[in-house]
Amino acid sequence: MKPTGSAPATLYSCFNFRLRSAIRLDELVQAPKEGDERPIVDVRLGAVAESLPGAAPPLHGLQAAGGEALLTVPNVGRYLARDGLEIVVDPAPGASERNVRLFLLGSALGMICHQRGLLPLHANAIVAGGAAVGFAGRSGAGKSTLAAHFQKSGYEVLCDDVCILSFDAEGEAFAWPGLPRLKLWGDAASALGHDPAALDRAMDGMDKYHVPVSAAGPARPIPFRRLYVLGRAEESEEGQILRLRGREAMEAVLAQTYRGAYLAPMGLTGRHFAQCAALLASAEIWSASRAWGYDVFKREAARLEQHLSSA
Repeated sequence: MKPTGSAPATLYSCFNFRLRSAIRLDELVQAPKEGDERPIVDVRLGAVAESLPGAAPPLHGLQAAGGEALLTVPNVGRYLARDGLEIVVDPAPGASERNVRLFLLGSALGMICHQRGLLPLHANAIVAGGAAVGFAGRSGAGKSTLAAHFQKSGYEVLCDDVCILSFDAEGEAFAWPGLPRLKLWGDAASALGHDPAALDRAMDGMDKYHVPVSAAGPARPIPFRRLYVLGRAEESEEGQILRLRGREAMEAVLAQTYRGAYLAPMGLTGRHFAQCAALLASAEIWSASRAWGYDVFKREAARLEQHLSSA
């Protein structure tokens, strides 16, 4: 993929905005040509300097100064986010289009969301009883596998991996539809009845695959009511679902913020703390530990489903 600004741009639906992208983004659905008044974020290919003038040395690959944030991903490329309005992508020589898109639709979008005043969580979400319910946790906690299970059970999957929240004037939290796909490890995809050989890889050389989900229709915000932070129960213990309050709840939300390490270089820690406090006032935060393994997965998923249905 060579830097060029000559490709025609396409409008794609993405969270509570649209991407006008010169890069083809098959992971997204195109935005309707009429009746969609969400703001536009431009995505283009172009040359990006190796560093930002006047910025501190990179932290977690990120430099920030003023309204700009520069992310450098070795062997993939540089991504410059400007004022929540534009992403300039400068691919590294020989970088695959798949890998360039992966970080564009992941870390670079995370930067834009932080700039735009949104709260991105490292979580997925389903719609249950007219409200959004999120599932967060470290990588490997089974978030996407759980979302795939709920989809097969008839729930709408709102987003996977990144759950974007906005707040209304009264401080109520709303979740927005995300990328219409799940990212599953090969063994999880097989266990859920998919053939990994027939799926697109999420990243070159990685045993992780995209599993399409049905687009949720017109983009609309869903009230966000619960967040479950997934964990692994000790072998000698039963899984527990416990309500988190106060400092424990705040620490859980801070820890589950998507690309939270970018906030300090971008000078956004104060606003982010206020957003997390608003989320605690609007939604319940729960810790959900469960037994591990595909042999008990359905049982543990049913336990979570029973709990969220009791809200």
